Amino acid sequence: MDKEFIMSFSSFYKAAYARDVLEENGYHSTLRKLPPQVAHSCSTGLYLRIDSIERVRSVLDERQIVAKGVYHISKNEKGVKTYNRV
Repeated sequence: MDKEFIMSFSSFYKAAYARDVLEENGYHSTLRKLPPQVAHSCSTGLYLRIDSIERVRSVLDERQIVAKGVYHISKNEKGVKTYNRV
């Protein structure tokens, strides 16, 4: 079952580059504004739905792309999202 993740980067350009590298390797991701619970300023992050974030990290590590943070997105019974750092 796929899980939802957000990856934050130090700049929009690094996030866009990471998205391009992941697309080349068959992983679909989307650039979106990060929620205030994750970033205190206007930042762009990479959203993914995948069963294992470790494979994504491995692909990015091979290209020396470092994320500032990786968060698992979960919802409670009321539909409120929480962001847990992985």
